[in-house]
Amino acid sequence: MKSFFLFPAFAFFQFTICYAQVNKSVRSDNKLRSRLDSAVNKAAIIYMQDSNANGISIGICWHGKKYSYNYGEVKKGTGILPTADNFYNLGSVAKTFVATMLAEAVVEKKANLDDDIRKFLPGKYPNLEYHGHGIELVNLANHTSGLPAEFQNLSASARDSIKRMSLPQQVDFYSRYTADSLLSDLHHVKLDTMPGAQFHYNSNAMMLLILLLERIYHQPYEQIVTDYLKKQLEMYDTRTVLSKEDMKRLAQGYDSKNQPQQYANFKSYTGGPSMNSTVNDMLKYIQANLSEKDKAIWLTHQLTWGKKDGSGLGLGWMMDTENGIRYIYHDGNTKIGFNTLCLFYPDKGLGYIIIVNDNISQRRVGDIENNITQQLLK
Repeated sequence: MKSFFLFPAFAFFQFTICYAQVNKSVRSDNKLRSRLDSAVNKAAIIYMQDSNANGISIGICWHGKKYSYNYGEVKKGTGILPTADNFYNLGSVAKTFVATMLAEAVVEKKANLDDDIRKFLPGKYPNLEYHGHGIELVNLANHTSGLPAEFQNLSASARDSIKRMSLPQQVDFYSRYTADSLLSDLHHVKLDTMPGAQFHYNSNAMMLLILLLERIYHQPYEQIVTDYLKKQLEMYDTRTVLSKEDMKRLAQGYDSKNQPQQYANFKSYTGGPSMNSTVNDMLKYIQANLSEKDKAIWLTHQLTWGKKDGSGLGLGWMMDTENGIRYIYHDGNTKIGFNTLCLFYPDKGLGYIIIVNDNISQRRVGDIENNITQQLLK
């Protein structure tokens, strides 16, 4: 069992699976015709027995082919299966896209990983160093910047007030936090450790990296990332903001108590990056990461911190080995009711995108992958 870093209607084939030892019937489009189908079904059924489970969309790249499976409901009570073309918010998996854009900037010779971030900032920031060592771009992408987790100096009462807000109110509050807000607050942060020395997961450091990428490319991040995904990977259903038309394909997210959560487009420069995608589009992303033909993607897989044969970090990606097999991954959890795992084994030609529209447990999403992999690689 691997361990992770802590941090409208559609027409398709459908039937219901019911195991004698359980009472819960599970809708699925799994045709149960192959060893892979059976392995997926066994793992998915275990997950779906939780009373708060709603739906699962699973995409798998295996020996150069792409497969998708869906279970449960895209919206509770409708009886409609999710599909590989439903939109989901990917949570922190969004950070891998930010890091890939940094890698692309390096490939295009617009920046170097060891560039001091102050090279791309307006004005002077003498505070952004520790004993003479500045923060490098790579430190933002692998969570070793030494920056505090929060750049805003909010009072305890202000934080309590924000917590009492509804999600739409919180989104409205944070949407007022602009690039200028971030740059202003950045003057007041203080490093307490050497950049590159220690890993501390930092979502706001990724927002700073987005700001720097916008200054490097002289374009909004949404344009930078969608242009790359369309031109390089033919991914047309992956974007930071969903339109009204996109929302028709959005799966309904639920919290851990099975309550529906309102979707929100995140447009702020704080709290971490956001990305929305479909299983079909993410299968293209996994396939590109498995092949490593794209130079930027290859660069994101190179070890930047940690152990070569143990836990480590690339650019945006976490990596580890189990029983001598290397795997690269990132998971994601959102307040709007989704859990995601994107994981692949470069040396085995095996990769996953698993998304559930609930907030039961990231660990249990990992169990789905573990249970399938144990059957495929034994």
